[in-house]
Amino acid sequence: MTSEFWDERYSHPNFVFGYRPNDFLKAQAGFLRSAGRVLCLGDGEGRNGVWLAERGHDVVSLDFSRVALAKAEALAGQRGVTIEARLADLADWVDEPDPIRPWDAVVMIFVHLEPQLRRRVVETATRQCAPGAKLILEAYTPAQPALHSGGPTDPEVLVTREDLLAEWRGWHLDVRLVERRIFEGMAHQGLGSVVQAIGMRRPVDPTPASFG
Repeated sequence: MTSEFWDERYSHPNFVFGYRPNDFLKAQAGFLRSAGRVLCLGDGEGRNGVWLAERGHDVVSLDFSRVALAKAEALAGQRGVTIEARLADLADWVDEPDPIRPWDAVVMIFVHLEPQLRRRVVETATRQCAPGAKLILEAYTPAQPALHSGGPTDPEVLVTREDLLAEWRGWHLDVRLVERRIFEGMAHQGLGSVVQAIGMRRPVDPTPASFG
């Protein structure tokens, strides 16, 4: 899906995925270091990044939709916080120079990418994270389309537990498959099949990822 597709979708006057943070992120936020530097990948209209900023984190919300990021900045202003809303396509972001300051956490909530790009994003995010950095991730599984409750239908971009364990090799992971009720705006409504992960970046990666 292109940035133009998402610009049009996010042009709806309401927030497509709601104003509240993702339930899994909310439940696991205590896992994050206080006042950490957090990268929210594919943060869309900013519901997750703004919520983290309200809790004292230094947040960069990255997305490739200008419309979504404008809504994210407006939401941050309404809530009295600041985020860095950064326009970037992940396919280009993986080739950009690493930031001077490493990330203390990466948040990926319902970011569905084709496998080769997903692996490059994982490799880049891992390299840019400080030792001990945290990961909070939720994605739909290949069982999701049969539930008709939102999310992509292309099986190639859906995520399995095995995918996460194979790709996030620089991390200590706790990965679980869950069916849960999801009520997030207009786009995610009903029973969902998801894979959830929390992780901690290893101080030294004995088997560094190398994706072709």
